[in-house]
Amino acid sequence: MVAAPPSGPPLTRREALARERAAQGGGRAAQAGGPDPVATAIPEPASAGVTASTATATAGAESTRPRARTVQIVGQAVVISALVAGTGAFVGLSTPVDLTVDGETVQARTFGDTVADALAAEGLEVRDGDLVQPGVGADLSRGMDIVVNTAKDVELSLDGHESTETTTAQTVGQALAELGVDPTGAEVSKDLDAPLDLEAATGLSVVTPKTVTVRADGETIPVEATAASVGEVLTHAGVDVADTDFVTAPLSAPVVTGQSIGVMRTETTTEEVEETIEAPVEEKKTDKLLEGKKKVEEKGRDGTRKVVYEVGEIDGEEITRVELSEEVIEEPVEKVVLIGTGDPEDPDSYEVPADDGTTMSTEDIKAMVGGPGSPWYKIVQCESEFNPKAVNRQNNKYFGLFQFGIPTWEGVGGSGNPADASPQEQFMRAKMLQERYGWSQWECAGMVGVG
Repeated sequence: MVAAPPSGPPLTRREALARERAAQGGGRAAQAGGPDPVATAIPEPASAGVTASTATATAGAESTRPRARTVQIVGQAVVISALVAGTGAFVGLSTPVDLTVDGETVQARTFGDTVADALAAEGLEVRDGDLVQPGVGADLSRGMDIVVNTAKDVELSLDGHESTETTTAQTVGQALAELGVDPTGAEVSKDLDAPLDLEAATGLSVVTPKTVTVRADGETIPVEATAASVGEVLTHAGVDVADTDFVTAPLSAPVVTGQSIGVMRTETTTEEVEETIEAPVEEKKTDKLLEGKKKVEEKGRDGTRKVVYEVGEIDGEEITRVELSEEVIEEPVEKVVLIGTGDPEDPDSYEVPADDGTTMSTEDIKAMVGGPGSPWYKIVQCESEFNPKAVNRQNNKYFGLFQFGIPTWEGVGGSGNPADASPQEQFMRAKMLQERYGWSQWECAGMVGVG
């Protein structure tokens, strides 16, 4: 007679494993006197299978992958209390199968008809994410291989990116292959042959090799390194980074193949320079100048100052300049500029420039008398054609720009021959003559419409 399965709370995975090994040992010792006891499943991963969500699922491949779940195998040891005549019936009516759980294989017998019955008889609880092959609804046959790969959680850090993954793999290497991570040349925190934790999530860090370009100190440095962060790449490149330097990505940021990382050196210095203080300008309006004309009445003078600057540079290029202090060495003197408001028809609106002893060109003379359209311009053009040395050809009695006669010239303070005076003096005495007697003093005035 077959002993009834033990009652009580479900066994842990370790307890089930221990009881199974004890049962297997006892079975070998009793082979001369009776059949093998029913084996208990031991977990370890395989690579492929069919997912079962419940013991009553239909046959075929079914697969789901939850984020976290702990497989519990409720071991039910079959204790042979007595080897009696019923043993022959048990062997004849039960179906022997090979049961592999996460790589551990045991032999078992069951009176059920399906894979689900065999798993239930062994106290195996199949949960979402587990892979069962064949499917839990498949019919049993003698010597059938039943494979169960349990779902396991992996806390994966891949090149600094954190994620929680679920896999039915049994080892670290199998898990990486299933997740599409190539460990060739990578730094892996665990051996590829190391088994995954069945009870809790397995922590796993993988840093893959990368090809990165670093630009620093005027150089372009190709880097091939197994590095997870920008800071690690710079260390491989032999580039030191100071707190004041600027890096195009945070040092703790993940790095990827093909990335370009720039390091810019920053520097702050102080600089002392002597600068010009421009003289302030005061503008005064006057009707003694034609409208729009300007004249410097007082030249003024620029000052000087000593200034200390804080200068910020990136890779030798100045980007900021902040004034820290100044010391005035010489104060500037104000410059005064006259702005003309005079009427072009008003003779007094034309100012005579200072006589500095230099020769005036024809263009200078035209500008002095106000340019085309001014009454003075028209008279000089008619009387002398802007020639300060002109002499009247008919009687040789009239001279210069304004064709002064000698008595008239002397009457306004002139001496000698008007043609020998500077253009500035000739213009000044012509203005005096006009102020006293009007435009009628020039015959050309009526001819050119002045007066």
